[in-house]
Amino acid sequence: MDKKIVITGGAGFIGSNLANSYVLHGHHDVVVIDNLSSANLGLLDSRVSVLITDLSDPDQARATSNILQDADVVYHFASSVGVALVDRDPKTAIKNILNVNQNMFPLFEKYNNRVIFASTSEVYGETQHAKETDVLCIGNPDVLRWGYACGKLMSEFLLKAHSFPGTIARFFNVVGSGQTGAHGMVLPRFITRAKNGEDLIVYGDGTQTRSLCDIRDAVSMLRLLSDDQHVGETYNIANSNNTISINDLAELVIKHTNSRSCIKHMNFNDVMSDQSRDIYMRKPCTEKMNEFYRSQYNIDDIITSLI
Repeated sequence: MDKKIVITGGAGFIGSNLANSYVLHGHHDVVVIDNLSSANLGLLDSRVSVLITDLSDPDQARATSNILQDADVVYHFASSVGVALVDRDPKTAIKNILNVNQNMFPLFEKYNNRVIFASTSEVYGETQHAKETDVLCIGNPDVLRWGYACGKLMSEFLLKAHSFPGTIARFFNVVGSGQTGAHGMVLPRFITRAKNGEDLIVYGDGTQTRSLCDIRDAVSMLRLLSDDQHVGETYNIANSNNTISINDLAELVIKHTNSRSCIKHMNFNDVMSDQSRDIYMRKPCTEKMNEFYRSQYNIDDIITSLI
């Protein structure tokens, strides 16, 4: 059945892939709302409608009412993106997270929108094996890095305090074609440097691990979450099978790109400010998601698609 799909922050990496997927599956009314602060319109299929506006501004947010009032599904991705941005400009990034959601959630409630909200694995903080029902240990409150996590977690609580039918999606290292390293994402940075024959910069000793989820799997998960059976639920959007150390990931990139690049280790806080902390290990539990979807793409698939 053809539905009206609205994606806020939809010109970013995940949103654009999701919008294109809906169009390719025969949906004719797909609308992206974005302020283009961290986006690339060139990633979007030409059949996707685009409204350029800033949802952190109350008046501009209210002006989206005519789009929201007949939307069948809203994917709410509009937000500051990534820990690197919070490190560079914490005041703006944290305020933006809160302002966007304070403006949009009352509108979703007014129109009783079916909403899938983009949260983040950052809410698990320093928890190593991350399950949706875990008691959270976010981190030292004197370290501004955790402002991103707290902003997203407060938004989760704010969503639950409203009456619209919502689902929370916590993303873990979603990667794939169309992604850049502009906001600190490690794999596209590695690939770009490897193609250019430059050293691959690894923070610390490189034994820290990440779990990579292919964007194609993430899009499939997100489309399934629009079903009403998932209202009121929280899900990790992740692939626990693709857990790898940063050293091993760098070596795989060099192998797949046939690069002569070397791996160079640097202290994390030589690159990031002293208000940030690296995470040694954060592995998602995907048991809940695996009840209705199992990931299809492994790390080699991901690297190949990005190259």
